[in-house]
Amino acid sequence: MTLQTKNKFHIHSAKCRLSVIIGFLIIFAGCTLPGGKQQTNRIRFTIQNTLSIPRKNVPIVMTLAQLRKVSPDFSLQAYSVVTGKAPREAMIPAQADDLNYDGERDQLVFLLDLEPEETKEIAILYDPNVKATFTLDVKKQTRAGIFPELNVMAAVESDLIAYLLKHNGAVVAYGKKREELFSVNNMFQGELVERGSLSPEFRFHFESHKIALTQKPNALHIEVEKPEHRWVIHDFENQEDYFVRKSQEQLTLYKSIGLSLNALLDAENTTMVALTPQEGLIGCGGFALWHKGKRELIPLPNEGDYIRILANGGTRSVVQRILPRWNINGETYQLTSTTFIYGGNPWIEHHIHVDRELPSDYAIVVGIPKLGETSDVDEDQGLLWSWGTDPGGTYSLGVALIYPTTQAGELIDTDPSLISIVLNPNAEGRISYRAFAIWEGGINGIQSKTEFEQLLQFMTTEMKNLPSIEFLLSEEGKK
Repeated sequence: MTLQTKNKFHIHSAKCRLSVIIGFLIIFAGCTLPGGKQQTNRIRFTIQNTLSIPRKNVPIVMTLAQLRKVSPDFSLQAYSVVTGKAPREAMIPAQADDLNYDGERDQLVFLLDLEPEETKEIAILYDPNVKATFTLDVKKQTRAGIFPELNVMAAVESDLIAYLLKHNGAVVAYGKKREELFSVNNMFQGELVERGSLSPEFRFHFESHKIALTQKPNALHIEVEKPEHRWVIHDFENQEDYFVRKSQEQLTLYKSIGLSLNALLDAENTTMVALTPQEGLIGCGGFALWHKGKRELIPLPNEGDYIRILANGGTRSVVQRILPRWNINGETYQLTSTTFIYGGNPWIEHHIHVDRELPSDYAIVVGIPKLGETSDVDEDQGLLWSWGTDPGGTYSLGVALIYPTTQAGELIDTDPSLISIVLNPNAEGRISYRAFAIWEGGINGIQSKTEFEQLLQFMTTEMKNLPSIEFLLSEEGKK
């Protein structure tokens, strides 16, 4: 196997890199170019939530080709994404990735929170004359890596969940144990409900556990996750989040263990838990070849592939696997499998491409494991799901897969441990779908099957109703 990784941000010296970043920030903070030139180039647009439900950490992906239709000189070499109107614009963490592996960054991605039916104005500020590429340091929420010690092809994680991608096409989901910090009397619940500043008495409990909270009023924000039950205290200055859960007369505060793939290398002390089977085919959102006549699953070959880390960023990480000589029934095909994960989200998205039509007796099968309590298929929504508990029987666990109904084939029932379905490539030979696990032992877990079903309804609705993007006219009357 040939392993290929990418380092896309090259600056020849630390001094050069620092001067470029400082200069870039000065330019964009003032929105003017050096020497009194015209206002910084910008592309303006609005993003609208067309749904009557709030949406959090929505991935907004824009291609270089799409942006150059608006501004032909647009460049992803030096850019900044902001929201609001000058002079009170707020920067949004964003990253640019080279997904077609040609040496030029061709996609811009950032995450956005949207209230019900909210419209936000966004601007991309850029300088087409800057040739150096760099990234600004932001809180890293995703990671991709290659870990031969784990006997897997690669691994990806967000701040919420981790997935191991196996050579045979299967996927193993790993939950991240939340770290309990301390508990307080629920007399402080009123401060969370009011979402104002924390009292000195509440702050004292943080300090007594050697946790330093920001003293800046605007750098502390309280988010309601579930009214009367769950909150998040965001400390923007220190880039830390504290999760609060109400239980009887107590408020218990937790902290996420964050990015932690390396913890899997220490099996005895790891804070991560395998949620789905580590053996067998498909697993949690993986795929395999299906022989229709023999009605059997065929694993992907373990040799002759190429692995690329296309992105390993704060907002998104992407792993790509290419099988250039995939032998099926004596014929050679090229298979490309690309796996995406986004910060603040529990799901992975798979894009599968086969370079030509498969033989009539073969197909691609995807699926999820059957858990102990309930499993079901909603063919109208394009949804496979299962609800139960983790392997240790301690915490609630839900797994699901959302697929395009227009490409769905037969349900496969030959393996009683799986819920699986045939997905047919479209005219371009492509398949895409999402899969995820959500575990009560982690930060974002849910406790009941009813909550899980509500989440599934929300996710399927969200996937079918992407935010609406509309480009705005510039001051010169051009888009």
